[in-house]
Amino acid sequence: MSDLNRHRRASSGFTMIEVLIALIIMAIGLLGVAGLQTVSMQQTAAADSRSVAIMHTQTMAEYIRSIRGIPAAGEVEDWVSQLKNDLGPGSTGTVEADGGSAAVISVQWVERMNRLDPGAGSAEGGESGEKEEVTGSFSLNVRYRE
Repeated sequence: MSDLNRHRRASSGFTMIEVLIALIIMAIGLLGVAGLQTVSMQQTAAADSRSVAIMHTQTMAEYIRSIRGIPAAGEVEDWVSQLKNDLGPGSTGTVEADGGSAAVISVQWVERMNRLDPGAGSAEGGESGEKEEVTGSFSLNVRYRE
């Protein structure tokens, strides 16, 4: 019976190696989730910038349609200053006549995104990265009736 008791004790529960392997697999999975979260946050910020640029472009397009012409230089400057307030100092906007009853509205902005460098960890164990500038642009052709 002593052999039977030893066999039961040896086969019951988990061994330390099994627990360590399970922890390693979970850690790798959690690192993947953290990486996906970082990418998701960057893409959300980029989508926010694009939607703000589209909103400003649409506002100017509606204004051009309502006045049925190209706005005065002061109005365009006010629009560009609002663009800079919402999209950052690196953003620009132009409104140009494109023939008789058409205009082209263009917006450009700079997004600063963190590019992760997994090999350069900080003392706290986090990842560090460098800032990467990405330029976004959007143009819209508007037709209006004179």
